[in-house]
Formats: sequence, C-alpha cells, structure tokens
Amino acid sequence: MRSKLASLALVFILLLASFSTALAQEALFCGDLEEADCALLTTAAVNLQSVSSYQASATYSVDLAGIPGLPDTAVAVDVEGAFSYGESAQAAMSVLAGLQTQEDLTNVMVESPEAIVDFYNGWSFDMEISASLGEALAGVLSADTGYAIPAELSVPLVLQEGVLYVDVTEIAPLLDGMQDLTGWIGFEFGPVLAAAAEQGLLADFAAQADGGAGDAATAGALAGVALLSNPGAFEPFMSIERGEDIDLDGTEAATFVTTLDIASLISSPEFVELVKSLAASGVLGEGAPSAADIDQALAMVGMMGPVLFQGLSAESVTAVGIEEPSYVLAQSNSFNWDLAGLLQMAAMSGALPPEMAGTGAASVDILAEVINSALNEAQEIEAPADALIVPAEAMMQQP
Repeated sequence: MRSKLASLALVFILLLASFSTALAQEALFCGDLEEADCALLTTAAVNLQSVSSYQASATYSVDLAGIPGLPDTAVAVDVEGAFSYGESAQAAMSVLAGLQTQEDLTNVMVESPEAIVDFYNGWSFDMEISASLGEALAGVLSADTGYAIPAELSVPLVLQEGVLYVDVTEIAPLLDGMQDLTGWIGFEFGPVLAAAAEQGLLADFAAQADGGAGDAATAGALAGVALLSNPGAFEPFMSIERGEDIDLDGTEAATFVTTLDIASLISSPEFVELVKSLAASGVLGEGAPSAADIDQALAMVGMMGPVLFQGLSAESVTAVGIEEPSYVLAQSNSFNWDLAGLLQMAAMSGALPPEMAGTGAASVDILAEVINSALNEAQEIEAPADALIVPAEAMMQQP
C-alpha cells in the first residue's frame, strides 16, 4: 500500500510540477533569433527559476466540432492559484529543473529521491481547479460510468507542510465509499513519500515504469511529463520569430512565436522510434500496434502528409518582460486543425460515407495557456482549519 500511495503521490507531484515556474527550462528554443532576442528569452527563463512565490492562472481547453461519430464538445479546465517555495524546495530545484528525458527522471528517483521529497515538502500552494464539460459530454460520461457526472466541477486544493488538502464536496459523489463526505480532507503524503524514498520504493517504482512492468497509465504519465520537459526533442521541426510587443497587465512584454512543422515531425525517424518505444513499453495498452504496423501506418502518413495536414497549425507564444529583471510572464500553446476539406475529400474518395462528411465546419482546437503574476510577492497560504486529516500511518497500513 505504501508503494502504491507513494507512486500516486509522485505522479501527482510531477504533473503539477510541470505547471510550476520552478521547473521552467533554463534555455528556450532560439532558432534563428537575433542574439539579443535569444539572450532576452533565455535570461527570462533562467530568472523564472529563482522565483520563490507567485500567482498563476491557466486555461486548458479542447473544442471538437463537426467530427464524424463524435458529439460537438467543448471542454475547459481552469486553474487559479498562489504558489510558494520554501528553502527545501528551492534547494531541490537545481536537481529537478535539469530533467530532460524520462531517463533523467528515473535517475533522480534512483540516485536522489530525497530531491523529490524535499521539493514536495517545501512547496505550498492554494489553488482551485474548475472543469467545464458541457451538458452533452457530461451526459455521455454519466451513461458510461453510472455516476451523475456534472457539467461543471470545481476542486479546491491546498498543499502545506507536506499535507495535501482537498475539498471533496463536489467530487465525493463520484468516488466509491466517499459519497457522503463534504468539506476538506488532508492527506499526509509527505511522510509516505519520505518513507518510500528511504526504503528504496521510489527506485523500484522507477525501474518498473522505465521497463514497462508497472501500471501503464502511470508509465504514460511519467513519459508525458518527461516529454513535456524536453521541448528540445522537437527543435529540428521548429521555427521561431519575435512577434509584436504587448502590454501585459501594465508590463511591457516581448512575444516570441514558435511554430511546429507537424508533417515533418510525424514523418521523421525520431517520431517513428518514439511511437515504437511507447508501444513496446506497454503505455499504449495490450492492443498496441506492432513495430511493423507502426512502420506501415507512418509510411502512409508520410505519403499523404500534404493532404492530411492541410489546415493544421501548431503554435507556441511566449511573452517575456522587457525591463530587468525579465521573467517569462505568459506561455500559450495552441493546436488547430480545420478538417472540413479533408472530410469532404474522404467522402469523395469513398473512404468515408458521404452523409458523415458534413457540410459545415469541422475542426479540432486545443489551447493551453499559463499566465504568471505577482512574482516574488509574498503569498498567504494557510491550511484549512477544519480539515479531516488522514494520517500517513493509516494510509500505509491499508492493504
């Protein structure tokens, strides 16, 4: 039980930490930027790592419209929070901020697990995660799960001195055995994680995830964190230019627009090997395609690229303060795919029934945006006074 709890806590920490300014990259992609522009962008990223407290708001949204066989869907997740790093967290940053690959993450869990423990125990936040699923999607999920999934959902979270507090009022009805609970519950994950690190359980977990022997969803989460923390893997397929300067809440900021050539990426040997390694690890599940299937499918994608990726764009915009000290103030990543022409072509070729092609817009739009503010300003983060505490001992004693 202790190993499972430590694994869950670790994945949760890493996923949240990918949203953290503390683990920002020391150097962002510069491409063919002028030397002065590259220096501004890099300095802003480095300065962001020294921030000890800040506020942030984030939006993650997915919009599907006119896709055959799928209902029109608009899903949005908003995060608002205040964050602070104590001395132990700041000391651990130098280790965790250098993660570039899943192998790096595995090495830290094996050789320096105390860095993960110190980061978690020294990190504090007070945030609220709000999700909007829409009535149609909520209805589908409710029918599939047997639970009444709400169209709107909000979950407040507080992390203080190693205890994660969750207001379960809105999510309790969706959890077995917790339907009648309300209010705040605190989980002492800090001691669980520390005990796991001391006894080598994090190293064991890392070996299982790295070798594909562990839970596929957990391995997938770790792979996703490693991929997100290693944008350099995409650099051969990226281009960047300085955009227009903007005013961001009274601060003059320079913008840098990075574009990803998805057609070249997907037809590259690097992408083929990435998909093969994910399939071999078990992350894609028991029905994962074989290496031969992947080669055949991606070869077809390479030939059909100009048609398949017509109307597709992937773009990242980074805003950094111009005045010293400069920081990364905002980051947005967008993926947009206009599928109307492709669907009509598929219907004309017989690959798709004409009635499924539709006559209107068909698109996929994905947006992730984070805005940082109140950098290095003190944040008042307090543990809920009336929380029900689940002690570490009780969690570790469970079968």
